[in-house]
Amino acid sequence: MESCKGCGSNKLGKNGKSKLGAQRYKCKECGGTFIEGDARLKHGLEKRLKVIHMYLEGVGIRSMERLEGVSNPLIIYWIRHFAQLIRKEIRRKPIPENPKDIAIVEVDELFT
Repeated sequence: MESCKGCGSNKLGKNGKSKLGAQRYKCKECGGTFIEGDARLKHGLEKRLKVIHMYLEGVGIRSMERLEGVSNPLIIYWIRHFAQLIRKEIRRKPIPENPKDIAIVEVDELFT
């Protein structure tokens, strides 16, 4: 059995057939769907993290689009998705009562 193209999980469920008769799968972890034997590659995690790092360093979205060859709506989606992950992580961990236990975290516009 294959693994999810989006997150790499092996928790997959069948999700019908494509027009050509190939089995479709849906990931139970991230909700992504893909076709069995699909060899196309999406943008890797390295490229996504590079774009997020560029954003945090103040590079414009249009500049990132030209430099990385990724459309600007996709870049904006990655930024918002990353911000959503940060929000979930912050909600999971309670804020310490003692100010000495708080480490400095730079979140900038991703959290707003």
